[in-house]
Amino acid sequence: MSANLQLTESLEDYLEAIAELIEVEGHAHAKEIAAKLNVKMPSVTGALRQLEKMGCIVYNTHYPVQLTEKGRLIAHDVIRRHGILKRFFSEILGLPQDKASETACRLEHIVDADTIRRFVLFSEAIGKRTDARALQVYLTEALAQPGFKVLSECVPGEKAVAEKFGRNIEPDAEMPLKPGDEMTVEGFSLDRSAIRVTVAGGTFHVPTSLAENIWVRSRKKPKTLS
Repeated sequence: MSANLQLTESLEDYLEAIAELIEVEGHAHAKEIAAKLNVKMPSVTGALRQLEKMGCIVYNTHYPVQLTEKGRLIAHDVIRRHGILKRFFSEILGLPQDKASETACRLEHIVDADTIRRFVLFSEAIGKRTDARALQVYLTEALAQPGFKVLSECVPGEKAVAEKFGRNIEPDAEMPLKPGDEMTVEGFSLDRSAIRVTVAGGTFHVPTSLAENIWVRSRKKPKTLS
């Protein structure tokens, strides 16, 4: 391999495309690679020649491109990173499949192995652990209600209207508020276990566990000290 040649993000994309074409079609011709990556043939030819010099592919203009063991390992690692990131963005963050894939493509080349491992651990925990269900519910509700936030995110002096109670609130929970109530957030307890709000002249202490699941719409930004 030439000392002047480096495996760039673009070249990793070529290896990924070659591996995917071989997996699906059984072969990867230069024209197929060009079509898959939406690039012109001169660009493909130049990239393939670089990959050949790096020992990543076997390239002959009259035959399909073949991956060497080195090229196969690199391609499969890129594909693995792409799959993990895409699942995270689509299944955990709720992005549409096309946007999740596009975002994964941008990040797959710069995310290292340790970060990928953490993505996997977090994704599996959110998807499988019963104690993560409340977070799943919260994320689902947050994505479905742009412009809203939970009461626990308000700051002292902020005015808000209670709009909806989240599904994480137990049916028999003692609720000091009702939908439509206008309130002013007065402050938090010292241990932040409750939020003090004023509603229609009365002051209530809302447990933080409830406030984290009461969806509100801010009415007025609190004044800041100059």
